[in-house]
Amino acid sequence: DDMEIAATIVAMGHILGFKVLAEGVETPEQLAFLQEKGCDMYQGYIKSQPVPAHRFAELLDIQQYS
Repeated sequence: DDMEIAATIVAMGHILGFKVLAEGVETPEQLAFLQEKGCDMYQGYIKSQPVPAHRFAELLDIQQYS
């Protein structure tokens, strides 16, 4: 099952002393599962669709000063 594989990867990464980043997170259920398993960071459509570089810089500025 894909969720068991993801949980194992998160655990292995932490055992090795790494921070774990999940890519392709699209649903609240996926995010909740990853957070429950201790995933450190995530990216995917749930956070933002792909944007041009200048828009990404604007988003970082907004996030920093919020």
